[in-house]
Amino acid sequence: MRPVDKSLFQGNKQSYIPYGDAKDDLIKAIGEFCSYCERQGNRSALAVEHIQDKKSFPEQDSNWSNFLLSCTSCNSVKATKAVTDCLLPDRDNTFDVFMYLESGFIQTKPDLDDVLKDQAQALINLAGLDRIPGRQGYSGKDTLWLNRKASWVLANRYLQKYQNEGCDTETIIDMALNNGFWSIWMQVFATFPDVQKELINAFTGTQKKFFQQILNL
Repeated sequence: MRPVDKSLFQGNKQSYIPYGDAKDDLIKAIGEFCSYCERQGNRSALAVEHIQDKKSFPEQDSNWSNFLLSCTSCNSVKATKAVTDCLLPDRDNTFDVFMYLESGFIQTKPDLDDVLKDQAQALINLAGLDRIPGRQGYSGKDTLWLNRKASWVLANRYLQKYQNEGCDTETIIDMALNNGFWSIWMQVFATFPDVQKELINAFTGTQKKFFQQILNL
């Protein structure tokens, strides 16, 4: 999951009434992607998502600090769940804790310590990121796992092209921006830090402090 930094965008207000007016500024700040599942969306497919839900925390209803962007599916699954003891993409390094599999499945990395593993799994549970057939809460209308699987296939196809000098970095970045699923592209190109560096820079609002080793190459 892409860690994001809203502070990179200087044009926001601290309070938005109604809160939906924050959508354009959020897109300018962190890009036109779901902050949880990373699907690429457009303005109509994305909602202003309250990190602490507005029903339980009405005082946070209009606060920029409490906003992320979410697709309708993740927003619906998260709903009014308590946000406790979990990682969050606007606060933590949510990239280093997950693995994306060819099957379209997401899981925590096996080498995490117990505390971090529990916090990462809590984030998966919060937005239902492991929604696949056979799992509790899965809706047959939910294509997240299929979208991730298709993205994994696409990224690997362009990895082979890149290795064979059949495409350049600019083409890969264009494909990733149009497709979404930044973390999958980052994982697939793990042995090519030059491509990873461009992915970090190209996706608006990526939290760069977690990637200094790559950015300084």
